[in-house]
Formats: sequence, C-alpha cells, structure tokens
Amino acid sequence: MSSIPPATPYRQSHTDLCPRLIRELNEDTGWLAHDAAHARVMREARVHSLIVVPLVVQGVVFGLVALYRRADSAPFDVGDLQAAAKFADRAALCIDFVRRHIQERTLVRFMQQALLPEALPSLSALEAAISYVPAEGSGGEWFDVIPLSGARVALVVGVAQGQGADTAAGMSQLRALIIALALQDLGPDEILSRLNEVATRLARDCKASCRHPFGLKYVGSSCICVVYDPVTGHCTLSRAGDAHLVIADQDGTVSAPVLVPHPPLGADGQPFEATEVDIRTGSILLLNSGDTDDPRPDSPATTERLREVLSRSGPDVQEILESVRCGVSPGHEPALLVTRTRAFDTENVATWSLPPDTAAVAAARRWADRQLARWMLDELAYTTALVVSELVTNAMRYSTGPVELRLIKDDRTLICEVSDTSSATPHLRKAKPSDEGGRGLSIVAELTQHQGTRHTTSGKTVWTEQDLPA
Repeated sequence: MSSIPPATPYRQSHTDLCPRLIRELNEDTGWLAHDAAHARVMREARVHSLIVVPLVVQGVVFGLVALYRRADSAPFDVGDLQAAAKFADRAALCIDFVRRHIQERTLVRFMQQALLPEALPSLSALEAAISYVPAEGSGGEWFDVIPLSGARVALVVGVAQGQGADTAAGMSQLRALIIALALQDLGPDEILSRLNEVATRLARDCKASCRHPFGLKYVGSSCICVVYDPVTGHCTLSRAGDAHLVIADQDGTVSAPVLVPHPPLGADGQPFEATEVDIRTGSILLLNSGDTDDPRPDSPATTERLREVLSRSGPDVQEILESVRCGVSPGHEPALLVTRTRAFDTENVATWSLPPDTAAVAAARRWADRQLARWMLDELAYTTALVVSELVTNAMRYSTGPVELRLIKDDRTLICEVSDTSSATPHLRKAKPSDEGGRGLSIVAELTQHQGTRHTTSGKTVWTEQDLPA
C-alpha cells in the first residue's frame, strides 16, 4: 500500500474497493503530475485510457488489475468497465482458492510432521529407518517403532483414507490407538480387530447422527502390524488392506510372507488372523503402506528389484531405503519402514523351569542371585530377589502347571518374566491397613520402573523392567 502513490486511481480503488474508469488520460491529468516516472512510461507507450479494478474476496484485497488503451485504439467505456469487473471477480476467486489450497497443504504437512515420531527409538532388537514423502493433498500415512515388553518391538505402517487436515487428524488418532493397544501386549491380530471395531462404530455413529463425517476417515484405512521377538527370532504379523511386508535374508533370498487377506478398516466385522514367521538375524524387513503404483510385493519383478537393491546397498538400512524409494514413481511414494534385525546375545538370556512346588521359591531367588552375579549386576540383586519371590509365589498359588522364570539383560534394562498356565491377570490394588495380604504387587511396582502382563497361548507372562545401573 505504501508503494502506491497517493491521490491516484490506484490508491483510491484500493481504499474504497471500487473500480475506476479514466476515459481520457493525457499529460494534463492532475495525478500524473505527482508521479513523473509513471507519467513518462505511459507517455512513451502512448496510453490514453485506463481502467483500475481491485481483486477482492470477502473484503480481502489481493491486488489491483490495471488495463490500458494505447496508440489509436478506442478509449474504454462503461461496457469495458463492467467486463473488467467480472474478470477481476473471477480472478480473485481463483487466487483465493489457490491461497486456501496452499494454506491447507501447509497445515496438513505441519500437522503430520508434528503428529509423527520425531525420531525412531534406539533398540537392541533392530535398527530402523523410515521414509515418507507426502504426496499432493495427502496426510494419512504414518509409521511407528514401538518398544514392547521382553525386548520385543512392534513395527507399524499404515495409511488413512482421504486427504487434507481431517485425514491427518484421523491418522494421528489411529496411531494413538495402535500405540495404546500395543502397550497392552496384545497381538497384531487383536490390535487390528479392536481398531477395526472402533472404525466401524465411529462410522456408524457419524452416519446415524448426520454430523461431520470425521469418523468416516477411519474407513478404508490400510495398516500392517508386526511384532518381532529378538530372543526367539519369532515374528507375528497381521494386516488390513493392501499394506505388506517383504523379508530379505543375508544370503540374498527375498520373499513376501503369505498374509491372511483382510479388507481395509471398517469394511466388515470379520476377525483378523495372525501370520507367524521366523526371522533370521541380520534380515531386512521392509514394511509398505501399500499406497504405491509398484507391482505386488510377491511378484518376480519386485523380488528381483529388491535383490538388486540389497546387492548395491549392503547392510545399511538408510541406503537400502533410499535405493527402494528411487524405484517408485514421483508422487506415489508410499510410507516405508526398513529394519535390520540384530543378534540378541544368548548370554544375556537365562531361563529356568520350576516345579509346581512352593518350596521352589527360595531356589528361584538363589538362582536369580547367581545369574545377576554372572552379569555383574549385584546392585540389582536385592530388588530382583523380592520381585522374583513375589511373582513366582503368585504363579505357584494361582496356577497348577509348570512355571518358567526368565531373566533378560537388555542394553538399558533388566527384564524379569514369570510364565504360568493360568490366564487370570493379576491386578494391582491398594491394600487397606487391616488387610493381611494384597501388598505384593504394590511392592513390585515400587521397586521396578515398568510392569505388566501379556497373555500367551498356554497362559500368561507377568513381567517387570528395572533400569540398569549407570
């Protein structure tokens, strides 16, 4: 505004938002006398008539349109002014549409960057690298590497259906739900089954109430969830939609596990099924959101391309990721998560099967003391003995089958696990002053940083984690 000279039709039109028609323009025009440079340019161009129209949408001025007649052409008239005003109105609407589109795209990218993990966790089970290049108008892709109990890790890649800010918000809610369910030690099939139930219910409620269909953003979403156990090398996975997993062994063998197919989230209420595979140490796992024009993962062309990528890139997951991404058409880049499994030192895992006899509790404490002495973790011996005593005693009391005690020394934590054949989950409660018992789990919770229960096919495993000494 400050660059427009005062007392000119440009300034007047910008101020009152009304078009201006100057039929005759010559050297005697008063306002040109105050703008010598502008007057010289128009004189040299032989300009003799002028129309100025503001570009306005809902009171917001985007600029001015100035039209000139020069040389021997006829001067502008009222009809020309009306046509120019219509043109300016349409041009302003187009500019406003582009502006809003750019703002929404910027907002979506900002939201997604803020809602996705800033960095992947450092884990002893594997090393990981991610790649996500937002396609035009997208906002629904997400990925996660979630540390779980027992040194396990959950790998998740998905894409929410739709575009725009609503999709980015829906993606963040899907991601939060999966993290919450995964931290409950549920299997991938149970996680997706409960997620599918939430998506179906929200979609049904939105249709019934005729409200803004935010819940419909869940419907049609694809997702793959993988839980990897570095101690056993066992991998459990389940998927919804077109997301898939590709495995590359160190010997160059590339394969795609045959997963039980299931429609995208919200498509039906059928239960999800899990697929189980064994993963060798050093294998590459590539999780794909499925939003890509690449061939199917089990096709010969894809297998051969991945084999070439591995031969060129070597074991570095970031180089593998870049090589895989280069083979995808621009604008169709899926969310990719590449991991390489690490060897878990068997010397850091100790397992002991206990007979179903309460007399074995004292023997379990002594066994744990000896094991911590081997690992030079004497500082944790006292608290670990109390934890082992409480967990083994509960297992002996409430189950009838064998009991297994396992200690795992991770990079940062000492994990204590007690498995039995009972499916009953112990509940932490606050004992009253008059209660004779009920304080065992409270003591365990005070002595350890994390604790929980995960169910198995044969019963359950109660686990705790303690931070290692500095």
